[in-house]
Order: sequence, then structure tokens, then C-alpha cells
Amino acid sequence: MGTRKTILIVDDDRMNLVTAQKFLSEEYKVISVNSGKLAFKYLEKHKPDLILLDIFMPVMGGFEVMKQLQEHQEWSRIPVIFLTADRKTETEAQCFELGANDFITKPFEPRIMLNRIRRTIELDGYRKDLQQRLDEKTREVELVTIQAITTVANTIDAKDDYTKGHSMRVAYYSEALARKIGWTEEDVQNIHYVALLHDIGKIGVPDSVLNKPFKLTNVEFDLIKNHTSMGAEILKDIKMFPNVSVGAKYHHERYDGKGYPNGLKGTEIPEVARVIGIVDSYDAMTSNRVYRKRLQDEMVRLELVKGRGTQFDPYLVDEFMELLEEGNLQQHIPEEDMVMPVFHSNKIYGGVTKEETGLDTKLDYLTGLLGREQGEKEITESLRNGSGCFMMIDLNNFRQINDKYGHLAGDYVLKLIADMLKDVSEKNIVCRMGGDEFLYYVEGISGQKGAADTAEKILSVFEERKKEVHILNEISFAIGISLFGVDGGDFDELLRKADKALYHAKQSNSNECYLFYQSTNMAKTLEQSKADLNRLVDMVEHRESYRGAFKIDYDEFGRVYDFVLHFSQRNNQEVQLILFTLFSADGSDVRLDQMEQAMQCMEQAIIKSLRGVDVGTRYSSSQFLVVLLGAEKGDIRVVTDRIVQNYFKLYGKRDITLSYDIANIHHIEENA
Repeated sequence: MGTRKTILIVDDDRMNLVTAQKFLSEEYKVISVNSGKLAFKYLEKHKPDLILLDIFMPVMGGFEVMKQLQEHQEWSRIPVIFLTADRKTETEAQCFELGANDFITKPFEPRIMLNRIRRTIELDGYRKDLQQRLDEKTREVELVTIQAITTVANTIDAKDDYTKGHSMRVAYYSEALARKIGWTEEDVQNIHYVALLHDIGKIGVPDSVLNKPFKLTNVEFDLIKNHTSMGAEILKDIKMFPNVSVGAKYHHERYDGKGYPNGLKGTEIPEVARVIGIVDSYDAMTSNRVYRKRLQDEMVRLELVKGRGTQFDPYLVDEFMELLEEGNLQQHIPEEDMVMPVFHSNKIYGGVTKEETGLDTKLDYLTGLLGREQGEKEITESLRNGSGCFMMIDLNNFRQINDKYGHLAGDYVLKLIADMLKDVSEKNIVCRMGGDEFLYYVEGISGQKGAADTAEKILSVFEERKKEVHILNEISFAIGISLFGVDGGDFDELLRKADKALYHAKQSNSNECYLFYQSTNMAKTLEQSKADLNRLVDMVEHRESYRGAFKIDYDEFGRVYDFVLHFSQRNNQEVQLILFTLFSADGSDVRLDQMEQAMQCMEQAIIKSLRGVDVGTRYSSSQFLVVLLGAEKGDIRVVTDRIVQNYFKLYGKRDITLSYDIANIHHIEENA
């Protein structure tokens, strides 16, 4: 039997509530409230399958409640049956005019009431099923359209021998920049397709002009420039993707008004075109062209900064530079679409795939260390020997170096640190995880003393290098440590524990190097937390009742439990559970008022950090449970990062810290 449907009853008469609940509760899950205000409070967090709404109530009557329901996008889809003792035809007509599905008179006749409720819920189910089928058909049409758009974009790029993959890369870069500046996910997806077609007008430019290796004549340059207006004309009647013609027409406008085709200036240029304009120029500079080789990275950065306020929107340049600084812009592009220059040592090989170069692409191009993927392979192989230590190393204040001395100096520092880590011991495995984070793996260490000795050796070498290179005094190390057999038995678990430890290290806000180890009390707390989470997963997957499972029964937890079970049964997506646990940082006892204060900060941190489709609730007096619906691996990291950062920001003290455990619940089949 599946999860029961939920009915929300809104009536100020307690006897009516008791009566209705008595003969409905055998078949439905019934929630009763005695005012419109409480109804809206419930609806803010829950969505019932049906609302039974009394017309005549003090303060806010049923008609007023109904009007507000109809004004809300989600609430307006919930079927409503009005309840009243008023049998006038005018009253009944007004109910239906306001959008009610049915009308039940008081006193209730149980059989009639149940039949009307069953019929209304059944009809609503049919409506939802039809809407789902319509959505699926619409999605099929959209997929065909998207495939056609991609084919057109590839055809355009194929006209120019040196722009293979250009439109696809501009689409992914635009998506990354739009997401960085806070666009809605719908707008982010839209700009992807707008950018895919930004050069469609080139279909009308002769190949001989596009591929000419010498300086263009004025006539030829006018033909090139005309691709913007031609593209807008081709796309003007496409309505599926807003601004698609705008992106094509204005992506060569300049912020100072010296661009084409219309010479727009500043914010006169549509924002979608300003975004595409920056990433279009970036991809042009980092790709080989018929008339020149691709530019070196530092030259590209200088050109972007040079164009700040003249060619490009200053704000967007700053945001895009941050994306470049993070070093993961190319990660937004699927491997099959990644046709980009490959770097190796001081040589540049432009316009080819990784396979075509024949070079060893296992190394990070800047530091010469192993890349993340190759590092994982080699460390995983080493773990088979049964012992080892993970050290996640992060450079505090690294961003200030880029801001103060420039990105070239930042690259220089990263190379110095990489060389230093390799010099500590040649037999250890070192890889760059991205940005200013490194993973240092030492085989054969099984205890904290060995880990501490190695960490001290790294810090000692670092202090010596500071004396030789003044710029290194601008930064310090934060190190998070995990041990094989103590904190986990595989790469992912050990990396997660070391990364978690690194968070605690960075919370010290100290300019000194800081090491974080899991204390005995912390390890015990984490073990209990993991057991709690495993117990919940087992309950849900075996569909056991949560009643009596906890000494303290939170009503909110019961609703979340039902929600998790229902979602697992109704969807093909996984459900991720994250259990956050608060505990004393130094192992001492925590007063109840201190813990409650920390829990309130934790609650606010979670509210500020969750996506719209996620839910959270208290799990115990020191734990919060977060439920992520269908989240990707990257989404989980983003959410946990935000929650941890927001908690420490809100709480402001270090005496109560936190940890978290993650578990998956796979799709659960419903009972027959």
C-alpha cells in the first residue's frame, strides 16, 4: 500500500474538525487547523492533496483564503472543497467562481463527504497524469529542437577550419558565468542555447572570407560584421528561447559604444549579449586562428583586464576573472565537447584534442604535479598495501596574492609550493586538486604521530622557503588529515574526511599554519552520528515505522520520514540524506542553553543554504537532518559547503563545532 493522501481541514469549529477527522483518518492522513493564518503557515512547508475549507471564519474567511491560494502558483493547483451550512444557490455559485472543485454542506453526511473527496482526488490525479504526459511530449519536442540547434551550431563552426567546438564552448562558458553572477537556473539554461546560436549569421559569410589567412579588405570585414544582423534576422521568429536573436545581434557591441552593429553603449547592451561577448572573446583568444596562434594564458588575462570598461562590462570581467582564477572553467564542458588547447611545460599546442597531441596529459599543466584523476588512480593502488595518510593542504590568503601582485605571481607561488611538496619526499604522491588545494599522500603511516611528524616536516620546509622567497610570507597553510583504517578504507571516504578536517582547520582564522586532528571524543561522536544515519536509511529502505524509534518523537521528523519514503517510491532519482551533528570542539561538556543557541544558528544556516526542492528538520537535540532530492555530486558539495560556512558565520564562536555524514537512499518499489 502506498503513502496515504493528505487532507488539510481549515475550520474554526472544533466539533467540525473532530467529526471530519474521525471518519476521514481511516483512509487519509488528516491535518486540522482552525484559521486561515495557520493554514498558510502549514502550506509554506507542505503540500496536501486536498483542502477542505470552511467559508465562514473570523479574521480571514474561506473566500479570502481561496483568493490568496489562487494567487500562488503552487497552491492554486491544490484541489479545494468548500464546507458551509449556507445552502443558498448564490453561495454555491460563488464557490465555483472562485475556483473550488466541489461544495459540501454541514452537518456532514459521512458517505457523501467521502465519495466527493474520493472523486475530487481521483480527478485531480487524472489531471496531473495528463499534465505529466503533456510535459513529456513538450520535452520530446524541446529535445528535437535542441538537437537541431546543436547540429546547426556544429555546421556553423565547421565553416571555419579553426573554430571547431567554438559555439559549444561559448555556450558552456556563458552558462558558467551566468550561474556565477546569480542568474536563475532557467535563465542559465536559456543562455546556453542562445550562445549556441550566437554565430548563426556566419552561415551567410563565404568560407573564403572566414578562412582567409591575410588581412581582410574593408568589404570583407563588412561581410564578417554583417553576421550579427543576419543572425538576428534568422532567429527573430524563434520563441522557445528568449533573447536568442538578441544574443546573435549584439554580442559584438562594446561597453564604450565602439562596437557593431548599432554602437550600443554600457547597459544599453542587453546583459545576455554582454555575457556572451566576454566568453566569445576569451574562446577566440585561447584558440588557434587562421591568422595567429592562440595567446598564452597570461596574455589572455591581460587582454581581459585591458578591455575592462572599454570592450567589456567591468563587473562581468571581474566575475569571469574569478572563474579563471578558480581554475575549473573547462570542467563545465563535457569531455566529448572539449576541443581545447593543451598545455605542457612551456610549449603550447593549440586547436587539438588531448589524444591528438600524444602528450602526457596526466599532469597539471601549471605545477607539473599529478592531476586529480591520475592522483586518485595512483593513491587507490597504493592503498592496497593497507596503510596511508591523506593530507589536504590549502593556502590561506592566496587570493590576496592575486589581487595584490597579479595572477602571474599567483601562478609562481603555486609552482613554488608544488616544487616544495615534491622536495619533501620523492616517494610520496602529490596532486593538485584545483585552485590552491593540494593532496599529499604518504604511504605506510597508520597513526597520528607519523602523520604529525610528516606535517611538521612540510611546515619546516615551508618556513625555510619563506626566508628565501619573500612573497611566501603572504600565505600560510591549513592542513586536514585522515588516516587509512581509522577514518575510512577507500579514496573517496579518506578524501572526504581530510576535506572535512580541513574545514575545521580553516575556521581558526589564524595566519599561522594550523593542523586539525579528530580527537577521541570527536571520533566517538562521528561514529554515533554515522550509526544514527545508517539506522534511518535502514528504516526507510525496509519501510519500518518510525514510531517508537526515538526517545523524543519530533512531529516534523515524522513528516520528513513520510516524505522521504514517498519520494523514494515515486521517483527514479536518488535521495541524499545529510546528518549534521554539533559537538564540543575540545571534548568538554556543553550546557543546554549553549547547544540550543548553536542549534538555532545551525537551523538558520540550513534555511539559507538549501535549494528550493530540499527539506530539513531537527533529528535530535544536537543534530539536523537535510534531505536532498536528486542532487548531483557537485550539488551536495555546494550545499554542505554553504551550510558549514553559514553556521560558523552565524554562531561566531568555536566552542561548538560540527560534522556531517552523507547516505543515499535508492528508489524503493511500492508494495503491490
